[in-house]
Amino acid sequence: MALIYGLFGLLIGSFLNVCVYRLPRGESIARGRSHCPSCGHVLSPLDLVPVLSYLALGRRCRYCQTPISPRYAVVESLTALLYATAGFSGTWTGLVAGWPSSWLLLAPLVYVIVLSVFWTWHLMRTPLLQALVKQALLVAFIQLLLPFFPGLAW
Repeated sequence: MALIYGLFGLLIGSFLNVCVYRLPRGESIARGRSHCPSCGHVLSPLDLVPVLSYLALGRRCRYCQTPISPRYAVVESLTALLYATAGFSGTWTGLVAGWPSSWLLLAPLVYVIVLSVFWTWHLMRTPLLQALVKQALLVAFIQLLLPFFPGLAW
């Protein structure tokens, strides 16, 4: 079950990357095809497979050979890990049962978004980011403990 949630997390992570790239530039997240930020070439579906395309292309654009930021693969991988952890721990059931345990799933996504924005704008060493990363790790650790301590999920 965790594998299915992890794959879903890859797709969510890919969408988060779209949002982080397009929204600050005033671009639509619903319209327009994904393209290389360097050469502008529209990417094919094979270029858009989360993490696998990044690795298969040798971390470079297929068309202009410009290096692709590792942020894309990191955001997709982190989101997949968070979703897989939630699937493993049963946190996902909180989306139906009630909001407190679903918060344990949504809060780390907010941290992933903040992390990717900070990475994009070169603010990685700020104290705020360091605190957010520590909190995200704590929440992920709590998610792993949930199956062993049922009372922890409220």
